[in-house]
Amino acid sequence: MPVLFDYDPVTGVSQHFDYDPVTEQIHLTSSQDLTMLMEELKQKRNNPEAWKKGVKQSWAHYATIPPVVELQLKKKGIDIYNPHQTKEVLKEINTNYPFLKTTTAYHE
Repeated sequence: MPVLFDYDPVTGVSQHFDYDPVTEQIHLTSSQDLTMLMEELKQKRNNPEAWKKGVKQSWAHYATIPPVVELQLKKKGIDIYNPHQTKEVLKEINTNYPFLKTTTAYHE
């Protein structure tokens, strides 16, 4: 049974430790409650004026990537901080994480 190993109150990320004596494997898992974030992003998606305002000001908040999703992307070899992987990040968000977007627009 997993045991709480660490909790970050700033990000809300919990890490759990589990040991399987049969296979002698250690498992570390991360989890995060995204309920409030999902609601906030849904409200932003439903407000196209916010997107238009950002575009007019030469910026646009396209998506929010929480730490647990960042870890999932890392496992796929995608580094959200690597400017050379912007296309991969956008493709992954559009394909597998559209609920993280603040707009219904599709960017490549």
